[in-house]
Amino acid sequence: MRILGISSLDTDATAALYDDGALTAIAEERLSRVKMHVGFPGRAIERLLKDAGISGSDIDLVVYPFMPWHVEGRRILGGFLSDLQFTLTNGCSWPEKYRHLKAYHQWQSTAIRSHRKFQHELNEKLADLGITCPLKRVEHHPAHAWSAYLGSGFPEALAITIDWYGGGLSGAVSHCSDDGLRVLQAFQYPHSLGLFYAQVTSALGFKPARHEGKILGLAAYGDPEKVYPALRKRLSAANGDFRYHCGMDPQLAKDLAKEHSREDVAAAYQHALEETAVQIATYWMKKTGLRHIVLAGGVAANVKMNQRIGEIETVDGVFIHPNMGDGGTAVGAIFSEVSRKDHHFREAWRTCYLGPKFSDDQIKQAITNAGLSPVFPEDNAAAIAKLLAAGKIIARFDGAMEYGPRALGNRSILYRASDPDVNNWLNKKLGRTEFMPFAPITMAEHCGARYKNIAKFLLPARFMTITVHCTDLMQEESPAAVHIDGTARPQILRQEDNPNLHEILAAYHKLTGIPTLINTSFNMHEEPIVCTPEDAVRAFLSAKLDYLSIGPYLVEMPAENQSAAISDEPTKIDIAK
Repeated sequence: MRILGISSLDTDATAALYDDGALTAIAEERLSRVKMHVGFPGRAIERLLKDAGISGSDIDLVVYPFMPWHVEGRRILGGFLSDLQFTLTNGCSWPEKYRHLKAYHQWQSTAIRSHRKFQHELNEKLADLGITCPLKRVEHHPAHAWSAYLGSGFPEALAITIDWYGGGLSGAVSHCSDDGLRVLQAFQYPHSLGLFYAQVTSALGFKPARHEGKILGLAAYGDPEKVYPALRKRLSAANGDFRYHCGMDPQLAKDLAKEHSREDVAAAYQHALEETAVQIATYWMKKTGLRHIVLAGGVAANVKMNQRIGEIETVDGVFIHPNMGDGGTAVGAIFSEVSRKDHHFREAWRTCYLGPKFSDDQIKQAITNAGLSPVFPEDNAAAIAKLLAAGKIIARFDGAMEYGPRALGNRSILYRASDPDVNNWLNKKLGRTEFMPFAPITMAEHCGARYKNIAKFLLPARFMTITVHCTDLMQEESPAAVHIDGTARPQILRQEDNPNLHEILAAYHKLTGIPTLINTSFNMHEEPIVCTPEDAVRAFLSAKLDYLSIGPYLVEMPAENQSAAISDEPTKIDIAK
């Protein structure tokens, strides 16, 4: 059975292929080089088919996580009418109600037109690729829930999906088991935590649906109590549901941003998000008696919220789908269909290395075409570890590209985590403005001494989808990876997850006694993570990094391209040894 999953076309378009048990997936942005690509993922589909050695006519079924546009349109209009009565009787002022209803009316017409446009594009482009098999539509939030539940390996779980909007909803709570998925609570739009957080992202000068992570990082520097009371008048939770009063009115966030520091505003919004999510999760865990929880939807990219939910006393295990946003609905739609055919299909997520990989010849050609001189180290891991220990920056390109928003070592920039100033100068080198430290990658054998309560969070921590509190040892030896609040968003690496990368970490640990490195995505600011060898070479040269480890080769930045030295006394490394 060959199933092609296509994610929601409105953001981060992604394609996934299930080929008799084998799963591959590619985000269109990695090939188009357009961040958070909107529209049909044609390049991604063509690449998946090519790598599988099949054509469009070999696909048995296409699954897509939205209903026909006229169904979605009726839901949007129905949601507006339902909200109208609530809005007219809630406690908001009349100016707030007017702004809310005006913005809601404008949004719904745009949303309906978008659904119609994307449906026509989907049908047209599938035909162009020779894909004429049946198209099956899957509900949006169940697709999110299936992506998290079937990837968790848990026999039974509570699924909480939270995003901006999808299928008439902004989220849902579901009971997941071998018997299927049963929705316990639906969060009706515009009562939306995704909308809530997007508004503060915009009000503080960042791009909604893209820069929410900056707000999360900024929040640790503020005092939530200075702003939180104003938010609690508009956001309330009870009995496993919540209400965002006059949520489409953007003025609240704008006014707060004018009256308070951005740190305090960010802290209050983050605190409100966490408190609301924890109240919802706690209510439904208690009501159902379930002990495992799974998360998906764009808001599940908020790693601190995920930590707070995972720390609930009654939670024994937590899992977040690694591609938690709408890009993950392609896999979720596939999983919903697979589960229908095999009620016991369930397996703990093994790897995110689901994307394209390239031959040594292709890699060498990209290097030589750029006029660079590759070296073939006899012991690649030892050579890289030696350079890292000497304070060099290594861009690493190897194996299959990662699925989801996190770079997990195959398309990463590595650096020692002992330099507390790295977050300033390396972000400048990459053209980034961030408020969180770079994420650490730590050998699984040594994670227990560096992260508190890591056993409970080990599964999501393998994919950088949750924060954890750091021990004193971690803060002392790897300060560059620890946030001001004492947490980090780690990638815990087992040997079987990525043997070559693990070997580098082991060699670095042998040299330094530290089993942790900085791991940040290999890309320039506002560019997608690199995909091809050519992308890697371009980004390497643009950022003027020290070395590029690409496949079996090691490339040093040409002397004429090098920027000012990082250390006072640059060390010449003999990488051949």
